[in-house]
Amino acid sequence: MTPPDARIIVESNDPTQTKNPCHLAYQKFNRRRGRMPGQLRLRIRYLTYATCWFDYLIVSKNEMRSILAGTGWRISRFIDSGGSVYVAVIEKEQS
Repeated sequence: MTPPDARIIVESNDPTQTKNPCHLAYQKFNRRRGRMPGQLRLRIRYLTYATCWFDYLIVSKNEMRSILAGTGWRISRFIDSGGSVYVAVIEKEQS
């Protein structure tokens, strides 16, 4: 559905780059349940309004590489922020 020169630019946050005990405990809880460490289950609330629950995934660079393996897409490059947040430029693999 995309042309051969399609490009995806995505921002993520490496969940393993933390020392926050609450974050580390949540990651451990996720692993025990067979989920990825940075797999979050969220719901947004405002006053009396609330969204449905939804999954939100943040991944390390290695996890992103694994997710893309065999999909026909590859990481062209990473742009680092100097912290745990990074941007990945994802392009179609050339046949």
